[in-house]
Order: sequence, then C-alpha cells, then structure tokens
Amino acid sequence: MAFRFRSKQQDIQDDNAVYGDPSESSEDTVEEGSLEDDEEGEWLAIELHEWASETRSMLAQLLLADGVVHSWQGTTLLAHESVETEVDALIEEVEKAEARELDPERPQLAFEMDGWSGSLQAQLSERLGSAGVPHEFDSDGDLICHEDDEEHVELLIEDLLARTADSGLEELDGLEANNLLSALFEATDRLRRDVHDSKGVLGAVTHGQRLAASATPFGFSATGWNSLREAADQLVDLIESEDASDIEISDLAIRLRDTLQRLV
Repeated sequence: MAFRFRSKQQDIQDDNAVYGDPSESSEDTVEEGSLEDDEEGEWLAIELHEWASETRSMLAQLLLADGVVHSWQGTTLLAHESVETEVDALIEEVEKAEARELDPERPQLAFEMDGWSGSLQAQLSERLGSAGVPHEFDSDGDLICHEDDEEHVELLIEDLLARTADSGLEELDGLEANNLLSALFEATDRLRRDVHDSKGVLGAVTHGQRLAASATPFGFSATGWNSLREAADQLVDLIESEDASDIEISDLAIRLRDTLQRLV
C-alpha cells in the first residue's frame, strides 16, 4: 500500500534526494535528472515504507525508463503533481506484478542472488511479474518461487544475464538484424559450395564480424543470439587463420548456414 500527501514546492527538501534505485545509498547514486521548478503546483510525497526494497527498485527502474522526473527521500517518492497520472500508472503496474503471491501449499525453491545489484533484481522481478510467475525475495535477498516454475525462472535469468552482458555492443533494429542474417546466410551458402569463393569469404568475414559485435535484437532470445555470435566469430577466426583446413571452414559454414536458414 502506498500512502501520499501533498505539499507546496518550498516544503520539499531534495538536498539528500536519491535519483534512480532507492535501494542504493545516496552516496553511491548519480543524479539522473532534476526536479521541475514549479512555484504554482503541488508536490506528491508518496510513502512506500511498507514495500520491499526490491519492489521500490522495480518502481524506480520503471520511472527512469519512462522518463518521469522524480526524487527519493529514503522510502518516500517525490514527484510533481503534473506527472501524477504517470506515477499512479506505474505504481499500479508494480502492485499488480507483486500481487501474484506464492502458494504456501506448493513446493518452493530459492535462487541465490549473491552479487546481484538492486537494479538487476528489479529487472528480474519485473520480467517474472510480466510473465505471471509468482515470486518474492526473502530476508537474505534470495529469489523464492514455486518448484514447478524452476525451468521458466532459469530461462528468464539466463536471458537477463545474457542481455546484460550485451552492454556496449551495437544495437540493431528488426530490419537491420534481418538484413544482417540474410547477408551472412548468403555468404555461408557460397562457402558451403566453395570455401575459396571470394564473395563468400568477404561476406562471411564482414557480416560475421558485425554479428559477433551486435547486441541481442528484440524478438530473439539472448542465448540463441549469443550462439550465433560465437559461431560467426569462430568462422571468421578460421577464415583468417593460416592453419585452418578447408574442411574445418566448410563444416562450420554449413552448420551456421543451416541455423541461419531457419531464421531468414
């Protein structure tokens, strides 16, 4: 439950406000925006002390993602009344995700969250909520879910970690990804017939290097895209190696070509 009160701007002290993940201390948090200077309107102070820190972190991530200017004073969310509708919608979204409670009659298991930041936990909780997977975090910060959801949770964790590892890689939109896969398919198909085909060699190296440096596009699983990246990178290495045999290049080109054929 969220409690709120309204106050004029001069009553809001934001010197120690925390922007972003409220589970992190203000000393470790970098400001990502500034509160609007509005002498006319009122400010909302929404007290969320009854929420778990992971739940507040999820709300903070959603506010940042939607570009809603806000601030934190401890467990209290501060926002101008001009964004009240957006804030209410995001609070409702988080509460709906958290409403899927665990059934005490069903067997449960725990996933250790050692080394996970509050931000990463919030993203995982958001994904689990969107997927309709009941879950909670215990006092040690570990993720608790039903045993029969184990496989689903593992897949979501693997996908999230793989996408996190994509940081700094080239972002491709849907059309760019499709064109890249099609071009690499054509190159590997040429190598399937002749590993010395000049267009095939040039295309495999050029498009393979780009694929190997591309983040997972929307609509692809992170683990599947990572497998493509690794295969493309290995093919480039073989082509550029003086020790690789024609058979090695041909075999890998055929395997990659067959995989790409199912995607283009």
